[in-house]
Amino acid sequence: MAKQEITIKKPFDSHVHLRRGATLRAVTKYTAERFGRGIIMPNTEPPIDTVEQAAEYKKEILSAVSGHSNILQNVGMSVEQKFEPLMTFYLTKKLSPKDIGKGASGDVCKIYAVKSYPYGATTNSQWGYRNILEAKEVLREMENVGMPLLLHGEVHLNDNNVEEDPYDGEKIFIKEVLPRLLDEYPKLKVSLEHMSTSEAVDFIEKNGKEGRLVATVTPTHLMYDRRQAFSGGYRTLLHMKPLIKKMEDREHVREIVKKGLPFVSAGTDSAPHPESKKFSSCCAFGVFNSPVALELYTQVFDELGCLDKLEGFLSENGPRFFGLKPAEDTITLVKEDWQVTEPIVTDEGVKIWSLCDKQHGLGNEVIHWRLASSL
Repeated sequence: MAKQEITIKKPFDSHVHLRRGATLRAVTKYTAERFGRGIIMPNTEPPIDTVEQAAEYKKEILSAVSGHSNILQNVGMSVEQKFEPLMTFYLTKKLSPKDIGKGASGDVCKIYAVKSYPYGATTNSQWGYRNILEAKEVLREMENVGMPLLLHGEVHLNDNNVEEDPYDGEKIFIKEVLPRLLDEYPKLKVSLEHMSTSEAVDFIEKNGKEGRLVATVTPTHLMYDRRQAFSGGYRTLLHMKPLIKKMEDREHVREIVKKGLPFVSAGTDSAPHPESKKFSSCCAFGVFNSPVALELYTQVFDELGCLDKLEGFLSENGPRFFGLKPAEDTITLVKEDWQVTEPIVTDEGVKIWSLCDKQHGLGNEVIHWRLASSL
């Protein structure tokens, strides 16, 4: 019997963290191998909130891609065509309407979106607003120039400066903040990132609209629920924000991707951390999944019996939201079992562990799809 395979347009990652320095040099190739373009998250240290910083960051990413050009098979293509990093601003209190205008013009570096992080909620979120609605002037200018807002949609601290239950942060945001944001800025393009709860799914299914309100979904929230996150002790490789939720939430997220809606797309939220930060008493938020994300998305869509919806989710819906055309080149995946058995090691000797790692994951996990080029 012939192997089952699927060929789709080169995917688009609507949400990826690459970090800086040695970590970036080690992990970027895994995204570039699987995705033609990626929306690059700006919560580096220091954060990206000027066009000059974004231009320098983009240069660093492209240098890393060039350094790993042997993994990219289209020899006749330029580095920029092999993988294009699409840069974003961090919504810090320093970010001004003038910065938005400069980023929209693209004269120094094209800025494709602004990412909002609730203060204190996740990795390097100390520069964010406590409430997105405080950023009135910036949001109005984004609305004017058509620059999308990417939301980490959780309430971390309430109006009394008291920390909310982290399992309820997204639900509170959906109920109390997102409707006000959409009402006050009716022309603002908004993406609810890493949707993880039944409440978020219901809201997006009812209110989602191409070019207006969309959502991204991670492979982690499609694959796991919190029973697994606590199976045999807390699983650090699943520690991320938003937290992994109940089985019912996971099933709701699976149901919405199965419908093939044009306003739901893939955003891996791949977020690498050194071993010392993941395996510590203060485990860092962030799941590094770039080496397995595309394969896991395919596995889930296969399990759901909707492989015909995979290309729209991975390759078409994301670029459309950012005013871009889907990739012209393709990628092929083959149904074949494999495992992650080794960490990524940076050029400074630091280990970075991937989701599904045989040693540190849930235990002997098997992935059922793989890139044809990696066979």
